[in-house]
Amino acid sequence: MCARDYEKDLIRDHEAAIEQEKEKQESKARQVLKQGTCLGAASLGLLIAASSLTMPHQQSRRDALGCDASCVGSMTSARSTLTFIGAIGMGRVSDSQDLDKYGGGRRLCLIIGIVAAATGLVVSNRAESIRDLWMSLIPSALQQNVSILKACLSEYHGSIPGGSSPGERASSAGSLGMAAGLAMMLGPLVGATLLNTYDQATLLALVSLILAAALVLFMPRVDGNPTSGKKTTQVTGGFLQFLDVPSARSPPAVFMLTCRLLSTLSFHVYQTIWTVSLRDRFQFGPQDYGRFFSMIGLFFALSQGFLAKWLLDRFGGHTKHGRARILAICTFIVGLVRYLAFQTHSLTTVYFLFAAMVIASGVISTICTADFLQIAAPEELGCFFGLLAALDSVAGILAGILAGACTAFLDATTATLLVTVSLNGLIFCMVLAGYERVVSQNLPRPIHNTKRLKQA
Repeated sequence: MCARDYEKDLIRDHEAAIEQEKEKQESKARQVLKQGTCLGAASLGLLIAASSLTMPHQQSRRDALGCDASCVGSMTSARSTLTFIGAIGMGRVSDSQDLDKYGGGRRLCLIIGIVAAATGLVVSNRAESIRDLWMSLIPSALQQNVSILKACLSEYHGSIPGGSSPGERASSAGSLGMAAGLAMMLGPLVGATLLNTYDQATLLALVSLILAAALVLFMPRVDGNPTSGKKTTQVTGGFLQFLDVPSARSPPAVFMLTCRLLSTLSFHVYQTIWTVSLRDRFQFGPQDYGRFFSMIGLFFALSQGFLAKWLLDRFGGHTKHGRARILAICTFIVGLVRYLAFQTHSLTTVYFLFAAMVIASGVISTICTADFLQIAAPEELGCFFGLLAALDSVAGILAGILAGACTAFLDATTATLLVTVSLNGLIFCMVLAGYERVVSQNLPRPIHNTKRLKQA
């Protein structure tokens, strides 16, 4: 009996030691997730703030150099094309294990993106001709920090034993969105009201970028690369090889990427007439635009930072049916607001409508980003989110073509509203009919014991 009891005690002690080691690893992984999310969000906020600080002065420089609406439209299309090219390439580079000696592909790409942003700002500031303005666009191909940071977050979540919960993924995605929204809100206001010259705005922007780079250097790396034991991603090969991302061919990925393309296309089509409508109906000037877009940044930050997670918790966002229902409702709100905003002549009503739409858009973005974090394979994170950024760029290019084609049959406002509402209606029907069946049921389900749930 004594020998048997002793053997049982040894087994019990061994199991307790294993459980304790697992809890220790999980605690460390969650600490890495928290630290990486905070540093990454702060770095992204500083990067976007640096760009938005110079926005008021950039427009003045374009006007002084004679860059009219046609010129700006052409430059926007060119930027989208460059972003499309750079998104896939930088995503592929960030996945490479060959760059571990330089601190890792992700960290290197983030630093390159910050340097590219600084280069573009300086060239734009020193521009003395429209040709110089075009030259300032070239570095934008290398600035893919948003997609790279999403890949980093996915890597952090993947390092947690048993996986992370939907709420944790939504919270991480919301942190990036909140940082971006706050930067979009504060940057233009500070640049227009506190900084009197373009040189002052550029100098403060460069300081922000230096701080953003410093934060990237402190971001933790995941112990035990998830790609270990798998084929190393190579940075060589043709452009078509860059487009070959197996994770993007799964049914959930195809469904989500299609919805993302339609949503981004709807946004860009709508933007072709919205700012002009504000000017024509409400006589908007530079300060009015600044207040309006700062309001958008504020509500987007609140949505991604607090409201999205609260809505997910309150209305069953942790269940398959609940997430599909929330997505469908938010998609319907976005389409409805875009239509109603053109039917009112009350600026106050426009502000209220857009506040509701921005909150709904923030919830959609949070849910979709959290799902994308699960869809992408660990060894393809950079490529997958690079493909996502490239898809957004393609939507930006197609939007102008689609809007122009529709105006050949109807007036610009009617045609644009018809296309926008139709696209949102299509997304709404897709979410209702297929999100739960195609996406939710095919996502990996993290395993949590009771103790882990309490910790989360």
